[in-house]
Amino acid sequence: MKNILFVLYEDFHSNSALHVHHFANNLVKFGFDCVVAVPKNKQTVSMVGKHLANLYQVTEYGEFYRLNECFKNQQGPDIIHVWTPREVTRNYCHKLRKVYDFKLVIHLEDNEEHVLEKYLNKPFEEIITANGSLAIPDNVSHPQKYQEFLASADGVTVIIEKLKKFVPNNVPSLILWPGVETEHFYPRNSNPEIAKKFGVPDNSLVFSYTGNVHAANTYEVRSLYLAVAILNREGQPAVLIRTGRDFYNFLGDDDSWARQYAIELGYVDRSLMPEILALANVLIQPGRPDKFNDYRFPCKLPEFLAMGKPVILPATNIGLVMENHKDALVLPVVDAVNIVDSVKKLLNVDSNYKKLSEGSVNFAKTHLNWQENTKLLQSFYTDIEHGTKVSL
Repeated sequence: MKNILFVLYEDFHSNSALHVHHFANNLVKFGFDCVVAVPKNKQTVSMVGKHLANLYQVTEYGEFYRLNECFKNQQGPDIIHVWTPREVTRNYCHKLRKVYDFKLVIHLEDNEEHVLEKYLNKPFEEIITANGSLAIPDNVSHPQKYQEFLASADGVTVIIEKLKKFVPNNVPSLILWPGVETEHFYPRNSNPEIAKKFGVPDNSLVFSYTGNVHAANTYEVRSLYLAVAILNREGQPAVLIRTGRDFYNFLGDDDSWARQYAIELGYVDRSLMPEILALANVLIQPGRPDKFNDYRFPCKLPEFLAMGKPVILPATNIGLVMENHKDALVLPVVDAVNIVDSVKKLLNVDSNYKKLSEGSVNFAKTHLNWQENTKLLQSFYTDIEHGTKVSL
């Protein structure tokens, strides 16, 4: 085993690309030759490579006929690691099967069936019994074909344990957590120049949220806006600094009640993210246990935890393996009312604030290390190559 091809469902704008970037970079440091394939726009690798230079080669799906030229030994891939079983990646791998002989690993990071439900606005049972009458777009998983794709894999990696529910019984699996760039995301004081640049009011509570709004998380992000509005109504000045794009109208047509307390930056360069998070008093991942949250690992959480701020999150996904009142404040539901109540208590008790700040950093250092998690992945590849049936 020498050549590893990572297959992304989208270009390097996606959050998944950052995970692939780090795994590929670390595998290269461990002596492997890595290539990352994207459907198009391979030049977008510069978005993750500004302060994290890529050590791997990049190719586009349309260049599959000369994929072997991307590897130093001019051979094809020994292992192909596909980031999610969406139609776009499945079809690409089908083409590669006709040309190359390789071991296939598929990565799961979402409840694909729930994502499909949300995309088509239909129950999964109705979708799967439609007998081909529904057009399934390339950017989601096919209700039947994705299951066949998983069954054909030599191994499956899952970002959270509950996703093992979708892994066929005879396919080895590995829980593969991401990491965090501690050289960029680390505890620091807020930068007054950055606060002034973004127009952060003096003497305000500051919340920072770095993420897009889509159909599956509308209520969650809305709860943050609502919590900030409630605090201001109660006489506590507060502001939400948010990055990311809106792909869904989540505040309604009359949204002035919410946006007046928000500083919405849209897309910002990733190098600014640590400074934006450092402005916050508390970092919050809103949500509750459900078909969406139970099966994911919010991409912003490693960065939240590494910043040395108290983190509030719901008792689902990563929250289920964190110790409440030590690693984070883990609540049954993180909605507007609970956010307001929890923030007030945290800011009134210095010892709790300090304890949770230290706990978040310790958790990140212990569990969210790119190098250590890549070593787990390397071992998994080795087991697959030798035909060892393991499930970690």
